[in-house]
Amino acid sequence: MPIEQTEVQAKIMQVLDTITEEWDDDLDEEVTLTSKLVEDVGFASIDFVQFAVAIESEFKQKLGFQALLMQDGAYVDDLSLQQVVDFVFTRLNADPVAEAPVPNAAPKESNVQRIESVEDPVTAEMVEEFRKIIRPCAPHSVPSKKNKPAVFILSPPRSGSTLLRIMLAGCPELFVPPELHLLSYVDMKERLAALDDEHNRHLLEGTIRALMQLKNWSGEEARKFSKACEENGMSCQAFYNILQIAAGDRLLVDKTPTYAVNLDILKNAENDFENAKYIHLQRHPCGTIRSYEESKLTRMMPLMKDSEFSSRALAEMTWLTCHQNTLKFAEQVPSDRILAVQYENLVKQPEVEMRRICEFLGVEFNPEMLNPYKDQDQRMTDGVDVASKMSGDLKFHLHQNIDPAAADRWRQFYSEEILGDVTKDVAKRCGYDI
Repeated sequence: MPIEQTEVQAKIMQVLDTITEEWDDDLDEEVTLTSKLVEDVGFASIDFVQFAVAIESEFKQKLGFQALLMQDGAYVDDLSLQQVVDFVFTRLNADPVAEAPVPNAAPKESNVQRIESVEDPVTAEMVEEFRKIIRPCAPHSVPSKKNKPAVFILSPPRSGSTLLRIMLAGCPELFVPPELHLLSYVDMKERLAALDDEHNRHLLEGTIRALMQLKNWSGEEARKFSKACEENGMSCQAFYNILQIAAGDRLLVDKTPTYAVNLDILKNAENDFENAKYIHLQRHPCGTIRSYEESKLTRMMPLMKDSEFSSRALAEMTWLTCHQNTLKFAEQVPSDRILAVQYENLVKQPEVEMRRICEFLGVEFNPEMLNPYKDQDQRMTDGVDVASKMSGDLKFHLHQNIDPAAADRWRQFYSEEILGDVTKDVAKRCGYDI
């Protein structure tokens, strides 16, 4: 039965109210259909995605927001609320056989100016300064008994780790929750103190969602248990153990991109777990930089202090530091316990790469691993309360299948000449022909 545009409008306004009421700042003017989401409401890139995911959750239907939000390979600069309403109304009433058109999208200029070089390329001296803004990590005390084996995906943010996590979650022999953010802290009390702020509070939700899945608990029950662990100062290793026991024979996989930013965090994995395995997920530095800048990620990096570096330099140095740390860490780990995987191969040859990963982990390949948009509840792609609060890359929800074109889309925007020599050297060590 066709849905009326007034009903669509009312529901979208309600979703917008729910999102903005969580913000600290009050809006200066009343939001109307002519309001621009960036200029008038104050949206950032990640807010667009959260809005889209929340709308799809409200209407219980995938609407293909990628078609509205991305034009000519770049995300739109701004949209009016009316454009969003028109898009949703059109998609909801479209013939399911034919894809509905995109109404009046406002793209960036089609001829994107490709950046061929920069005046301030990253240097080794800049990286040393960058490392000073990374918050120190206290080493975990030597446990009386190590936890059983687990798997850690090591990568910088914006390297495709959310896609890899959800693909792995299609294997019945693995338990692959959203980002846990446990290894970085000594105990649950320290973790709460570090993450309980407006930009990072959602990072606390991964453990809650994992408990809900493992224990068949409600969000309220899982939060109550987690709160008790925080108040008692339970060690993060002990909390991992609770998850592993509840997972039974399934192998726990922890995908938390911030781990690789500090070598001491990686050492905690060897300290706390027996024969842990590591997947070193790599992506071309320009692809990571492009995605990092689009997502305004600098406001959501809990292990870094504020800095004067540009967002592009921060993106490059985050990529560089994470891979330097992981490569150094790999020298201290037996070679049969660490596997390098390139994001580009993962999206272009998903079956080949997933079979290789399964062989490394000692589990059976399951064809469902190639359908990451299937069985969303089982793969924990929603948040504790609503889908738009998933701990991980929300842009996953904008797609409907694995997109091989994502591997090289950055080439429209950057030349490799923007990279510093130290970055090029590490990229070559990761197998990229620069």
